[in-house]
Amino acid sequence: MLFTPYVLLGIVFATIGLFVAFMGLDAMRRGRLGKNRTLIVSGLILAALGIVLGIT
Repeated sequence: MLFTPYVLLGIVFATIGLFVAFMGLDAMRRGRLGKNRTLIVSGLILAALGIVLGIT
């Protein structure tokens, strides 16, 4: 597999997106006030963007 800059950037975006989504889930589980849903949605969007970048 050839690692182009888009593939590497996709891996980075997907990894960061998953961590952000898990931070939102953890904050929601602990019952802390804040923008938990925003963290989860933005993390999933970053992960989807990373997958799209990695595929193209």
